[in-house]
Amino acid sequence: MGWMPIQIREMTSYLSKTHKWKSPGNDQIQNYWLKAFPAIHRYITKKLNAIIEEPEKTPYWLTAGISYLIPKSGESKDVRHYRPITCLRTLYKSLANRISTQLEEQSLLQAEQNGCHLGRKCWKGLLMISKRIYEECRRRNRKLIIAWIDYQKSFASVPHSWMEKSIELVEMNSKIFRFCELSMEK
Repeated sequence: MGWMPIQIREMTSYLSKTHKWKSPGNDQIQNYWLKAFPAIHRYITKKLNAIIEEPEKTPYWLTAGISYLIPKSGESKDVRHYRPITCLRTLYKSLANRISTQLEEQSLLQAEQNGCHLGRKCWKGLLMISKRIYEECRRRNRKLIIAWIDYQKSFASVPHSWMEKSIELVEMNSKIFRFCELSMEK
């Protein structure tokens, strides 16, 4: 997988698509301010490219996030009834977006894997597809069996070593591989 340095226009385009007031990372910098000052896009781009060139110098602040516990339904004092979300900095997300885009462009993600593809609605989209198939089978008087597998805490239960091996198997650029590896360590 080749890697081309991030261009300023790419960064500006990415930032233009972000929600102005969406939950910021622990820096508390709202996307509104990143959009409002396009003069800083050049410096942001330069810094992110430098990080990819020397992933060992990735600053802690880039990969650090702030986690919140969101109740799954109603109120509860039981921690199992909450799901954690971690808000990361927009700069980290812009870099992750670039890596995802390259994976998509080079067809390195399986089509059947819906959780990682950009712009997909994951389970909502699959539910709509299943419903449409069900309705069509019912209309044609056909039998249908549908099974969904939902792995509890699937992302939290995959060892980082497996993710690293997967990245290695698709022959990802060594700099990106090292950045991902170090990010997981942090």
